[in-house]
Amino acid sequence: MKKLHVFLAFVLMSTTIFAQTRNLRNADNELRRGRLDRAVTAIRLAMEEPENQRNSNAWLSQARVFTAVATSENLAFTVLEPNAINLAFESFKRAFELDQTGGFVLLSHQDLSRLGIASYNMGTVLYNQQNFAEAANAFMLSVETSAFMDVVDTNAIFNTALCASAAGDTDLARRFYRKLVDMGADQPAAYIALAVIYKDEKDFATAGKLADMAAELFPNDYSAMINAASIHLMIENSERASQILAVMAEQYSDNPIVFFAKGVALDQINMSEEAEQAYLRAIELRPDYFDAVFNLAAHYVTRGVAIRMEADNLPWNEQRKHAEMTELSNTIFRKAIPMLEKALEIQPNNIPVMATLRDIYLHLRMDDRATEIMADIEKLEN
Repeated sequence: MKKLHVFLAFVLMSTTIFAQTRNLRNADNELRRGRLDRAVTAIRLAMEEPENQRNSNAWLSQARVFTAVATSENLAFTVLEPNAINLAFESFKRAFELDQTGGFVLLSHQDLSRLGIASYNMGTVLYNQQNFAEAANAFMLSVETSAFMDVVDTNAIFNTALCASAAGDTDLARRFYRKLVDMGADQPAAYIALAVIYKDEKDFATAGKLADMAAELFPNDYSAMINAASIHLMIENSERASQILAVMAEQYSDNPIVFFAKGVALDQINMSEEAEQAYLRAIELRPDYFDAVFNLAAHYVTRGVAIRMEADNLPWNEQRKHAEMTELSNTIFRKAIPMLEKALEIQPNNIPVMATLRDIYLHLRMDDRATEIMADIEKLEN
């Protein structure tokens, strides 16, 4: 009787092992035949068995089945498992962890490559749908998949950071931008984006270093250079910004944006004449460039006010000098008038410009013009 019990136990154990093997074999066979619906059913049954949870071959089979589902062009198969990409990747990872030979990674290169492409494509679709958090996850999965094959996909790394930033996940964005910077990747936008993150966190020293790295590594890249200058302007390092823009002015002598930015930088370090010339060059290149026109007008107004205040602070016995300085300030105010009028031609309903022009008219006792523009302001405000 005891022998009978042992025999029955052996038969039951053999039947269970055979069932496990059969489900795995069925999953592999159905996968080879392209019958993914049956393959999914078989692999799910196989993975319900506790023994298969410790079986590297079982995890590898599951990874391949769901890779096929994720990359299938047949909608009837792709709907079998909406999370097929993640499930496939996690299965690959588990298979590699349990693999004692170390050969699974090499055997799985083709499947991993397909999975990485599928992840990247999914990230692109989600990005276009403005689902930035999920897009970041998809691109990150593509990065991790490539890493298993010892491949560094800088585009996927950059897209992960870009989408994370758009989703408001600053930590993830910083981590992936930093990957690119640390490897010296040919991605100038990564240096600038990382600099902006540090600038927003008030770490101006790091932001400035990253901006300089971008300018030094990519001196012929317009975007890298102009953004590096912009970073220095934002952190009030105008002298460094003007240095970068001086180089750019030689390279891009017909670009109005460069000369406008140069004017801003020079204005901030009180190089008045040089700033004026930079603004004038920007306007010469683009006559309807509102920002350059308005900034030049503001430049004149600021200079005029500064001289007038200096005159008003003179001792009472320096009336002659006071009169000379007052006339100089008025001369500069007069230079602002055509710029403000030009700004109004570009943006006819800009009340701040109109108000500034009104004040100058009143100051210079151009009463008729002041009355006219005050009426225009009143119409707009009403």
